[in-house]
Parts: sequence; C-alpha cells; structure tokens
Amino acid sequence: MTKAFRTLLLEAIREFSERGYMSESHLQQWTARLHAMIESELPTDEESRDILARILGSIYARDVRSGIAKRVPGVSRYTLDRVAPHLRAELDKRIFASADLIRIRKRETIDKTLARFSGWASSVPPTGTFDFSPRALSKQITKDLVSFKYERRRVAIDQGHKLVSNISHVVAMNEGAIAATWYDRGEDDHGYDARPEHLKRSGKLFIVKDSWAMNEGLIRRGAAPYTDSVTQPGVEVYCSCFWTWIVHPQDLPETFLTAKGRAFVRPIAS
Repeated sequence: MTKAFRTLLLEAIREFSERGYMSESHLQQWTARLHAMIESELPTDEESRDILARILGSIYARDVRSGIAKRVPGVSRYTLDRVAPHLRAELDKRIFASADLIRIRKRETIDKTLARFSGWASSVPPTGTFDFSPRALSKQITKDLVSFKYERRRVAIDQGHKLVSNISHVVAMNEGAIAATWYDRGEDDHGYDARPEHLKRSGKLFIVKDSWAMNEGLIRRGAAPYTDSVTQPGVEVYCSCFWTWIVHPQDLPETFLTAKGRAFVRPIAS
C-alpha cells in the first residue's frame, strides 16, 4: 500500500468525519476513487500469473531434477521420460489454480476494504464525528490490503506442495508403486504447525490398493491401511507432508510378503 493510497483514504476519512454522510452518490464517488487507486497499486491478474508461473516453474524444474528420486527411490529415467507430458500438465494445472485463487482473493480483499470504509462512512451523522483516530481507522480499513502482499507467496508455497505431491504420485504409479510411507515435516521441524492426525501417520506404512504385486499375490495388506484411505499429502491447506514410495517387494518388511512373495524376492536378495 503506497503513500498515495493512504493519503487518499485519509482525505476521505477527514471529509466524512467533518461533513457526515450526505448521500449515496457522494459515498459512491469516494468508493470509486478508492477502488481505482487500489486497482492501480495491486498487481494485475496477468502480472500475478507470470510471477506464480516463474515460482512454480522453478519448483517443478528442481523437483524433476532431484526431488522425485528422494520420494520415489530408484525411479528409472525411462519412466520420467514417459510421464514428462503428464508432469508438465500438473504444472500447468497448478499455475492455473494459483492464478485463479489470487484473482479471487484480490477481489475479496478489495471488496472487504471498500465495505469497511462504506460501513463507517455511511454511519457518520450529519454533524460529523471527531471522537476517533483517523490513522487507527485507516489501519483497520486497510488490514486486508496489507496482508494481501504476502498472499501470493503463501499461495505459491501451498500450490508448490500440491505440485510436488501430484508429480510424485504420477511418477510412483507409473513406476509401479506398491506401498508408501507417510512423512510429516513436524517430526523434524518443531516450528511447523503440524496437524495431529498427520503426525500420527508419520513413519507408518500404507499399501497401494490393487498394485501389480498385490494382484500377483506377492504381498498382503496385513494391518496396514491403503494409501487411498486418507487425505493425500498436500491436499489440505499448507500441508507439506509427502509419501516416500516403495516400488519393489524386497523393500517391504517381510511380514507383508506372502510365501510367493518371499520366493520372488529370494533370488534378488541372493
């Protein structure tokens, strides 16, 4: 929020505090001026989209280059090349979702700001009012505008987590994932506001329903839940949990292997 907008808002506050609410048209003239000033100061929808595209594009490039291998250990170059168009589609979806979210929140921010001003201005009696602090009122009216400048960063962070989670899922399914272990950042970062139910899942093994290994009778579910029985990592707002996927039966604890599965992994182990 620039000095120009603060000056204009204080001018409007002073006029209404001295002259009171005179008419709907007079108030509309002021809200139109304030609206135009806000629009000129906030980034356009196109500018926000370009910035978000750069941020998410950087996350995408870094994840494809090195992040996927940490969450889908042993992933083959063949799989990455084969699913590349699908991964790019995930990036495009995240860019669209992020830009649309910022556009909606920008409209909400402007509407809330003008509604606060209109609500106060229309309540001032014809004799005016002086029993208030113009600067304190200005701060109250513009609190959403002040926080909005951080909104794009928050949206980019959240959508980045969703992008990474979706990329991992696409790669893992194409690589033939059979199980996954949930990881919650709160285990290592105690400043992270972890969801209690997510922390309870951390380190626990989940089985992929109808995987090739299960369909061939190599593994059993046992007491483990299915991966699709819980809300996926990154889906909830600001969730930065993730799966570490398991592709090979020999990487599962032996209790999850059937007799056929143990026979299958024995030549590999030897």
